[in-house]
Amino acid sequence: MNQAPTEHAGLALNAHFQPIYSLAHRRTVGVEALLRAKHAGKPLMPEQAFARMEQPEACHQLDLAMLRTHVAQVPASDSPRWLFLNVHPASLTSPEHVERVAKAIADAGLAPQSVVLEVQEHALGGDDVLQQSIRQLRKQGFLIAVDDFGVGHSHLDRICEMEPDLVKFDRQLLRQASGNPRLRNLLYRLVHLMHESGALVVQEGIETEGDVLVALESGCDLVQGDYVARPGLAPDGDELITPRIDARWDELMVRDLLRRKITRRQLELARQSFVQSAILLMQNTPFDEAARPMLSMPNVLRCFLLDSEGRQIGRNLNTRQTASQTAQPKFAPLADTTGAVWSRRAYFQHAIDQPGVLYMSEPYLSMTDTRTCVTLSMAIEIDESMHVLCTDMLAPSPGLNMAG
Repeated sequence: MNQAPTEHAGLALNAHFQPIYSLAHRRTVGVEALLRAKHAGKPLMPEQAFARMEQPEACHQLDLAMLRTHVAQVPASDSPRWLFLNVHPASLTSPEHVERVAKAIADAGLAPQSVVLEVQEHALGGDDVLQQSIRQLRKQGFLIAVDDFGVGHSHLDRICEMEPDLVKFDRQLLRQASGNPRLRNLLYRLVHLMHESGALVVQEGIETEGDVLVALESGCDLVQGDYVARPGLAPDGDELITPRIDARWDELMVRDLLRRKITRRQLELARQSFVQSAILLMQNTPFDEAARPMLSMPNVLRCFLLDSEGRQIGRNLNTRQTASQTAQPKFAPLADTTGAVWSRRAYFQHAIDQPGVLYMSEPYLSMTDTRTCVTLSMAIEIDESMHVLCTDMLAPSPGLNMAG
């Protein structure tokens, strides 16, 4: 490995490498090459180095010099690993520039399938030239990653069009999710949205034990950050990284085990109460009275009754806490759901397809008071007519499988 700096346009270029670690595999599966530049002995940030280049062509030439430096200094590994390389937008403005990027990597003897080229997320809002350049690189076998997803305006449509192999979530998403349960739930949903688009997710900015726990809960695939391993010419190996991550896995498992035990008990009681309410309804007990066993349960928000076509019969029966919240003026337009049609909801469709079987939905946003909930539902006969009894409950924590 050559560690001598590369000279380019008055800059001394060098590289450090930071491991990218797979949570499932419990090992490092890649390293990102990070630019270390100096001018007249003074360190420069990568953006400062590129800011010294006055023309796009000069930025492209600096990018090529940086790529050559990185591929020349990449640490050796006994197992297959990806090399993550940042590509400046100036290098994606023409087929000729793209060919130079591919040649710079090939000249170092690296196979395209071992290289992940990172494109900054904010560059995706440009014209179609970028997409053409990415397609050109993909045809040659390179993997493509979107970098800094979640900074500023995110272009989900461009990401879907680009079909990246990986999406790197910016550290700001992690910082915000760490202190906000609703944003933590959003992070979980974003990870799954990327999975549905066919991309693996790398969570950047893992700097604390708490960050690891949030990343684990989010369902992301790979992690990167100073807590995992700091950048270096020869960064920490898995013999140091894995015990750090395993300790957080153990902590999360103990916490989830307790939470599952509590939640299973709550769900079992809720199921028993739900069946009790259903039996009372089938015995022609008035709905207000039949729903009392359910409304007395913790985490229950409301009960409601649908006809065989999914139309709500009468009003919601709310718990005291829910009634107080929905009585607020900001929820007034959503409060009255009498006659609302819920036939497209999964909880109605599953119930009506399997009468007498209790179903619990996936978490979703309630239209009644904009809280995340799950719905218990069952199709039952009342006066020889099919109805669907429904109960909304507060949703469990993100990533926790409650279907069992």
